[in-house]
Amino acid sequence: MVADWISVRAWTEDDIEYVAKSIAREKWGHTRRDVERCWRWEPEGCFIAESHCEPVGHVSTICYAKLAWIGLLIVAPEKRGKGIGTTLMRKALEYLQQVGAETIRLEAEEAAAPLYRSLGFSEEFDSLRFTRRYRCPHVELSEKEIAKMHSEDAERLTALDSRYFGSLRLRVLKKLFEDYPSHCFVANDGRKLAGYIMARKIQDAFWVGPWVCENSTLSRKLLEACMSSIEDENTELRLGFPSPNENMAALAKSKGFEFTGRSLRMVFGMGRHHGIPQGVYGIAGPEKG
Repeated sequence: MVADWISVRAWTEDDIEYVAKSIAREKWGHTRRDVERCWRWEPEGCFIAESHCEPVGHVSTICYAKLAWIGLLIVAPEKRGKGIGTTLMRKALEYLQQVGAETIRLEAEEAAAPLYRSLGFSEEFDSLRFTRRYRCPHVELSEKEIAKMHSEDAERLTALDSRYFGSLRLRVLKKLFEDYPSHCFVANDGRKLAGYIMARKIQDAFWVGPWVCENSTLSRKLLEACMSSIEDENTELRLGFPSPNENMAALAKSKGFEFTGRSLRMVFGMGRHHGIPQGVYGIAGPEKG
């Protein structure tokens, strides 16, 4: 049970810097811009724990109608083991259920999984992490198949993305494209939209994803186009994907990525809105699916 000197409130814009520094301390890679996006997507669903008016932990949520995600759960190292993480998680769950979420997911590090199990989460599958670090070769786009994403493409992605992800996340895709248009591409199979890929700058690296595609051949071409757009010398590329997509591990290794670890995808609630993880080649991030 948490002591009565712990209180929980919603983030304000003034808390973004604290959360960004907390994440940097853990070396998760998120930038201040990433944190601000999370807050703006769900300002009433991001929470700060305080002790004597000082922040000691935080958590974020994002709700996609009946499907929601929880992420960015961190408690200050000197305050761990006092139930603060449990209190933050309960607040996040309460909020998401109040706004209509039926299925709530998260990605857990192994050490945190017992906490989530105690709150009613169960395991779905592993979420794998791969990294590559060396200069990306330039490739010429085959305009018939792979093209740079344009603002109007975000609307076109809705049906494809929601089928594979499990719910509508248009606001997320629009904002990521707005912030990083030069690293976003679409794949066409004839006149049909068959996939897309996005990448964004994180601390000292690039995160590749979200990335959804209907077939492995076009998925490889999307990755090549995205990698070619990142011109930083010797930059690190990182990505994560659901283990049910067995094609992705082979693709990642063929492009010089190395396995670096895994998280555990966990679910709370009805367990609906599965999407099709076999077509998800890259998650948008552990905090938002």
